[in-house]
Amino acid sequence: MNYRIRKTFNFSSSDKMEWVKNICQWRSCLAKASHPYDCINIIIDDKVFKKDFTPFHIVTLSCFIDFIKKNGYLIILDVFNDELKKFIHEDISLTTYWRVENIAHIDSPDKSRLNLWRVISGRSEEYEESVHRYFSNKFPDVDFLMLKTCLAELYFNVFDHANAEGIAFSYIHYDEQKGIIHIAICDFGEGIASTLRKVYPKIKKDEEALKKSLEKGVTARSHNHNKGFGLDNILSMITEKESALRIVSNKAMLFCNVNGIKSYPLSFEIKGTLIYIDLPISGFDKSEISDEYVFL
Repeated sequence: MNYRIRKTFNFSSSDKMEWVKNICQWRSCLAKASHPYDCINIIIDDKVFKKDFTPFHIVTLSCFIDFIKKNGYLIILDVFNDELKKFIHEDISLTTYWRVENIAHIDSPDKSRLNLWRVISGRSEEYEESVHRYFSNKFPDVDFLMLKTCLAELYFNVFDHANAEGIAFSYIHYDEQKGIIHIAICDFGEGIASTLRKVYPKIKKDEEALKKSLEKGVTARSHNHNKGFGLDNILSMITEKESALRIVSNKAMLFCNVNGIKSYPLSFEIKGTLIYIDLPISGFDKSEISDEYVFL
């Protein structure tokens, strides 16, 4: 077989802004493959360490790889840090997600770890339940209903605005030392900002559109299931010092913590939406356990 490497993309840093900017630029210059054995070589060099490889990096890399595959290329992934290489290939099993057509989920060999999920309509409830069950088993005295609601809103928003042709992934990691749940979800669709500006034509800037997306009842109105179903419930979970919500879409970024909401213009465009959230366990309510009824 006559494999031909058409382009090489090198991730030389785990810096989040540089990482996503590179993906956006590389994506915009990629033409469709012209030969069945055209390859794209993705390099993650030895300056990118496993400790810095967060859910943010996992979902954006997964979407980028899926985008490359859908453009007809074969993919060569070279990871030069040995610890990160083992994590990507043996724990996340990332290569399987593009080798097996539209596979939704592969369990991690580490039963204490949640793994990557492809966001597929009809499968989101299964994932919400598995995440809720995982954390409820881990912390039986904590009520994680709001976490399940948070995930439902994130997935509904992918289905509602994305038109992403299946290019959407989510990943959740629990930091045992800091007691924080990190959630990331990314799609390569139209983007929340772009979609809302079509529905609300008076909004002129993407920064304004992202702020609008947090208002109660705001929706792209493209599906019946999502009428009045915005991101306001997620905003209500930002109550602790360590909690944060970030939305990157089109040419804007929004950041929210306990001090308020700020939005910023970007010098590049992400065609799609990236949401990543930090939720400390301390911000969840305790479960109400009643001994009023006893079942024998």
